[in-house]
Amino acid sequence: MINETPVKCEQTAALRYKKSKFRSAIFQILLFYFLQTVAFAAADKAAPEIYTPSERNRLTSAKSLDDRIRVYGAAFERIRKEIEKDIRDERFEDAARTLSSWSALLSESLADIEATANPGRMSNRLRQYEINLRQALDGLRTLRLRVPVELHDAFISFSEQAEETRRKFINILFN
Repeated sequence: MINETPVKCEQTAALRYKKSKFRSAIFQILLFYFLQTVAFAAADKAAPEIYTPSERNRLTSAKSLDDRIRVYGAAFERIRKEIEKDIRDERFEDAARTLSSWSALLSESLADIEATANPGRMSNRLRQYEINLRQALDGLRTLRLRVPVELHDAFISFSEQAEETRRKFINILFN
């Protein structure tokens, strides 16, 4: 009996070691897949979609610059309302994320308008888009008073970018 006990303990220890190694391998695999999922979710949150699916369809099927400006204006108003709602509901992190998508929309629309605008013709849609941008900037200045200090820099940098975009729209309109 004395001889059997040490052998049994050694076999049990070896078996425990193999089980722990197996559990460790399973844990590492699960951790890897979990981290991949978290990374993809963080990437989705970091770069929010600018357009809704219907806006994206309308943008791809638009034949003229005025039609595309109409889509840009609709997306602009939708995002502006989202930011106002986020600030009113005190969801400041969501407002900052939405502000970045608003900034991307302005950059994309400016690049398209600069590339395809006809300098000899004043576009009424572009004029209306510039007016909406100016009014949104005025509203944003009052909303900025309600956000925490940590987000003031984001709002100020967006305001500067939007003001520069507005100036470029005016140059295109009155060139």
